[in-house]
Amino acid sequence: IINITDIDPKISIEATQEGLSDHDLSNKFISELYLDASALRLDGITFARASDYVEVSKVLISRLVKKKAAYSANGNIYLDTAKIPSYGQLSSLTREELAQVRLDIAPKKHNPSDILLWNTSDYTGQSYDDKTFGSGFPSSPVQDTSILLSNFGRSYHIHGGAIDLLYPHHESILGQLRILSSLKSPVTYWTHVGLVYSQGKKMSNSLGNTFTIREALEQYNYNILRLYIFSEHYRSPLKFSQSRLNEFEILDRRIAAMMAANNIAESKLYSRVESKIMRKFRIFIEDDFDTVNALRILNSIVEDGNAFADVRKMINILGLHY
Repeated sequence: IINITDIDPKISIEATQEGLSDHDLSNKFISELYLDASALRLDGITFARASDYVEVSKVLISRLVKKKAAYSANGNIYLDTAKIPSYGQLSSLTREELAQVRLDIAPKKHNPSDILLWNTSDYTGQSYDDKTFGSGFPSSPVQDTSILLSNFGRSYHIHGGAIDLLYPHHESILGQLRILSSLKSPVTYWTHVGLVYSQGKKMSNSLGNTFTIREALEQYNYNILRLYIFSEHYRSPLKFSQSRLNEFEILDRRIAAMMAANNIAESKLYSRVESKIMRKFRIFIEDDFDTVNALRILNSIVEDGNAFADVRKMINILGLHY
């Protein structure tokens, strides 16, 4: 599931500038996302819009208030992080450090680290009435929690996102999940992805240093993009380099040539007897998705040219198509 944050003051501002409704502006960008995901052959994904889960958000906030893990202040509802003993562990922050992190400033908040759940202060084109909380909208942390609990229930295996979402966003989601599910570990694994850098700075539209997926696909096929991304561990920053992309264009051609020159019965690909090199590859993949070393194994046996069945298994695991 990929969550779509389509409730946000910034969306309302841009929608007004473009003469569109918030919903129409969101639809415009969601359609673009669908196109990019399809071009990258990302299959099996469900897209969940936060605006479809507002009623769930209200219910969850009410439950947090009843459990005394949330409170009203300044007309808003806040998550009371002091009521979550483990708060800060995911991001390795002590209570003293949490108190020093600047979030929204509100004079009646119990703790500096408390997270806004229901926002009545900021104007958006999307405002939702609630008899208890007043007219407002759910903040992004509770939006995501609503999507998670609705689709996965009390627990699920992997939660992913960029490293800059670790705190406060993911920390606050985990805090909510622990209270609402009564589970210590409602999420088995957190996978925080490194940011993409270009020209020595974080790639962003505001800096004008972007290289879009569509621009990349005009020059390279999606196998090449996938190989390139796997060449760095997902937790590490990716310093964008077109010359590095060119290197994986060579590997892609070698794999394609190898696949075209060989044919093997499907049953042999899924034999229970696994080669030593394949076991080594799988160990790397299962070690926090160590694609860097897994890719080195793939490259070495492609150069050797004799282990077709193993190459086929490896490219299937990596989601490559030839």
